[in-house]
Amino acid sequence: MDIYVFLLFLSVTLLLGFIFGKLAELIKIPEITGYIIAGIILGPSILNLITETTLVSFDVITNFVLGIIAYQIGTELWIPKVRKSGRSIFTITSVQAIATAVIVFAAVYLIDGRMWLALTLSAIATATAPAPIIVMVKKLRAKGPVVDSVVPITGIDDIFGVIIFGLFITIAVGLINGENLNFHSAIIEPLIEVTLSIIIGVILGSFLGLCSKLFVNKLVKRERYIAYLVLSLSTVLFSIWLAHTFALSMILTPMMIGMAFTNFIKKETFEIQGAALSNFSGPLIIIFFTLAGAQLSLSVLESAGIIAIIYIVFRSIGKIGGAYVGAVMAKSPKVVRNSVGLCLLPQGGVEIGMLVAVASLFPEAESILVSTIVLAGILFFELVGPIVFKKTLEVAGESREFESQVITDVAQINDQK
Repeated sequence: MDIYVFLLFLSVTLLLGFIFGKLAELIKIPEITGYIIAGIILGPSILNLITETTLVSFDVITNFVLGIIAYQIGTELWIPKVRKSGRSIFTITSVQAIATAVIVFAAVYLIDGRMWLALTLSAIATATAPAPIIVMVKKLRAKGPVVDSVVPITGIDDIFGVIIFGLFITIAVGLINGENLNFHSAIIEPLIEVTLSIIIGVILGSFLGLCSKLFVNKLVKRERYIAYLVLSLSTVLFSIWLAHTFALSMILTPMMIGMAFTNFIKKETFEIQGAALSNFSGPLIIIFFTLAGAQLSLSVLESAGIIAIIYIVFRSIGKIGGAYVGAVMAKSPKVVRNSVGLCLLPQGGVEIGMLVAVASLFPEAESILVSTIVLAGILFFELVGPIVFKKTLEVAGESREFESQVITDVAQINDQK
């Protein structure tokens, strides 16, 4: 695509996404849902202004924004804070991931009878989209035990998702092709991907923290604002390149950068870099979710059939019920038990990546079937998930959307730590 035509599409995407986001707020639904609806209108389902071919040109932007969001999730994982509820977080994450996989597998296999399809859908069902969750938390200025649990769970959930996906997909491919199972590709390769992503992310985040201590902290406050923006963005960009080039996780790598970095810095530094990144990423967030909507086709709802309904219903049961059981086992507060599962419904980015892997491994007919079912689920969870998330935090009393002011300039940050 010609670069200037690309800029035209970018302009239209940003403007229409912004307008629909504000319209969504007027009727008391999340801005994100408005962005996605704008994308559906622009995409192949309605106007077809953004075609499937055009969407390929936006891959770099969507991966970059996903990297920024993953980095922001990581910056929330301050070890002393996470340690207080570390056992609870791990228990909830593992129980809901395993419960979702088992419940979706059992439902699809009992009703449809194809084990390879049940394995594939159950693997994809485990993943939770971090993008809408972290954006909603920032938008609502949400704080409290539910948010403190949901944010780290979302990050750890992707580790479980990658491992389960690697195992189940290898078994599914073997069943389709009549091949013997390959332990290396089923277990070893996913573990290598996760391990390398974590190690490289920690190294880059530690380097970022070292730069902060040795150089950036010596600058005046206003100059630090720009310095942290430059350092954070350049590191995230570098991590996305590494992930793409060496087949690492585009979520885990920048997330671990954020986690390592946030444990190097003080509260003032955390606020400055957070404000800088949030102000920069606002328009990119609009573009990201509008493009996510453009990838969704309303026609898949009709063609996906009963299996899509089964996938949506039983994934919801697995996430909500599994998180509740995990929270009970971890003796979490009542508000966490009742709320955390409802906050884990959003699905998107990670699942699209899984579908790409399915397309490269499965025969065409099986790949189209899986993609149709999962895209129908993503359409549902992308539209409904943010609404449920917002209402859940409001009921839990953790939404502070109208109680605090967005930092638009570093001068607004209090000097006290």
